[in-house]
Amino acid sequence: MKKYTKQIVGILILFLVISCALESKFSLPNDEKINPELIGEWYNLKDNDEKVTIIKHGEKTYKLLLQDKDKTDELISFSKTIKGFEIMNIKSEYKNSITNVFYGFKVKGNTLIFSEVNDKLRGKEFESESELLRFFEENISRKDFFINQTELIRK
Repeated sequence: MKKYTKQIVGILILFLVISCALESKFSLPNDEKINPELIGEWYNLKDNDEKVTIIKHGEKTYKLLLQDKDKTDELISFSKTIKGFEIMNIKSEYKNSITNVFYGFKVKGNTLIFSEVNDKLRGKEFESESELLRFFEENISRKDFFINQTELIRK
């Protein structure tokens, strides 16, 4: 596991115990308006002390407030739809370096379903944003593209 993933694990404890989500120094294109269905407070089904609050942070970005009983972490993210699949591009800063971490998501009523984008499918580091986007376009329909599903509920 990379050092950035270890940092993300601590921050994203609401979603996952161990993170194997795809990460890159490159982001997906940020060219979509926010999805208003995401806005709100979402609680972990297993522990109501953990929640994520998603608020609008501009026309194309979200602020994620990840809260447990001891602390609150704040992350900036945006979403991108590729071949009908919604992807959350979460930006994490570690030692003055930005890393992008990718999750699939869908909202079904009062349930938010998050899944990691499988890091094992990548053969090498991405050289550009266009190479990252091409990876998504070529692989997103694979059955093993999204892994480790987590459900949050809106209250």
